[in-house]
Amino acid sequence: MRVTGMTSYLMHYLDLRGLILMLLVASCAIGASLVLIYLRTVRLSKRYTPDTRGAFIRDEFASLSERFYELIFSSTSILLFVGIYFTIDYFGIAVSYRNIWAKYSSFLLLGFILASVILNSFIDSKVVPLVNVRPGERSAMRLLGMIYMLFIFVYIKFIYQDDNYDTIILYFLTLVIGRFVYFDTSLESFSKAMQDALRNTPLLILALLCTGIMAFCGFHAGYLMKANGVVLSLFIAHLFLVTVITVVYRSGMLNGVGKEKHLTS
Repeated sequence: MRVTGMTSYLMHYLDLRGLILMLLVASCAIGASLVLIYLRTVRLSKRYTPDTRGAFIRDEFASLSERFYELIFSSTSILLFVGIYFTIDYFGIAVSYRNIWAKYSSFLLLGFILASVILNSFIDSKVVPLVNVRPGERSAMRLLGMIYMLFIFVYIKFIYQDDNYDTIILYFLTLVIGRFVYFDTSLESFSKAMQDALRNTPLLILALLCTGIMAFCGFHAGYLMKANGVVLSLFIAHLFLVTVITVVYRSGMLNGVGKEKHLTS
């Protein structure tokens, strides 16, 4: 059933049972992702001596987990502003100002995308400071964030069969290509950018799996509503992922990783 009216939206999304369900699902998704990252780190540590193995696990796990967080933050920021852009049209605001919308909607979309970059920077520097992301990795994760969005749009267009995002898809393709053309003018730098992206592909897969799990559970339970915009619904799902990440980070519950006695002996 389609929910109408801002009050009805708030009542629906603030329903306690729905909030608890989505928090539990987000906790499981993030928890499982961090376990997989930890297991991979432990496997990589086998090449090191027992004396240095613990330090490697601690540093590598911190780097990988924060890169994963950055990817979630990047995609969440993009989903927010693309969702706002879609909502303007969905709630009829664009119809009321049809001439203005037709003339400036493309600039508004570009402005929203730039705003998502600013929001992303605020989250990963103030809300959850990512201090273990190595030089060059932050930009690689943000590039993967755009590629993540392309996967989402491909799903919406060809599986969900919704053509409402065609203009936005074109913008993202332009931005991804422009990122290489503008910043990577040499073959060497282009190759490095591709290598950085490919090296972090497992994290992209983890992020897509988290989104898929949240979407499946949210839509199946009726908490997320496709009728109100898939992108906006996915943004709401991502809010729970960001909340769980923030709690995990702020609580310091992972600070002991790599300090286990059996890893260093």
